[in-house]
Amino acid sequence: MQVKELWIYPVKSLAGQSLAAATLAPEGFVDDRRWMLIDETGRFISQREHAHLAHWQAGVAGDELVLENLATGARLAIPAARANNGPPVQVVVWDDTFLARLVTSVSPATLSAALGLSCRLVYLSEDSHRPVDPRYAKPGEEVSFADGYPYLFTNVASLDLLNQRFGKTLSMNRFRANVVVESSVPFAEDEWIQVDIGSATFRMTKPCARCVVVTIDPTTAEKDPDVFAALAAFRTQGRKVLFGMNACWEGQGHPVIRVGEVLVAK
Repeated sequence: MQVKELWIYPVKSLAGQSLAAATLAPEGFVDDRRWMLIDETGRFISQREHAHLAHWQAGVAGDELVLENLATGARLAIPAARANNGPPVQVVVWDDTFLARLVTSVSPATLSAALGLSCRLVYLSEDSHRPVDPRYAKPGEEVSFADGYPYLFTNVASLDLLNQRFGKTLSMNRFRANVVVESSVPFAEDEWIQVDIGSATFRMTKPCARCVVVTIDPTTAEKDPDVFAALAAFRTQGRKVLFGMNACWEGQGHPVIRVGEVLVAK
């Protein structure tokens, strides 16, 4: 098996960046889900309620965050986006409430006008701390603004089987993985306990339970509920529909992994 694709999603729920090489950090790849849109209450904003966000891609260039509408070409460059000294803001991601920093280099009015919804932008600063679910974490493990875990692995063979059963070709982009694995065995990832990529070791924590986001076409932002139904028909466990494996990286420093590297699963 080998690494086929690497992805980061700098702003939670916006389209991501495909990388040839990605730098590891305990909370997730460097710059993965380090920014987030929030509403007036501090709750995260998602494609679940605002499917048109799939059109917006977030990219990072130094300290600048660049948002681009893939449908229209409109761009919004946000300087000094690493707001480690911005005003503290209490934010909510699912059951977690913690502090982030408000990005003040773009006004809420400008951001809201560009994205077509009322929102503010926050940054996961150096003093922001969000523990991983203790049921699956080791002491001290933390996560970014991601739904629950620092890393998400998916398997090309698993998508191929879903496409075969669904009768249409779906892209892996729907599943918003960090590491896409080239494998010949569908859902081999169900059995993975540990994955090694070079010197980097990942602990597989739990299968990823999917939601309505997988029904959103990342190109058109249109929803097709039949996608979820097709997946649920053979990937339901309890009340969860599963695709991919969540993971934590067990290492130190900031090593780099690359597309094409061999992956060893145990």
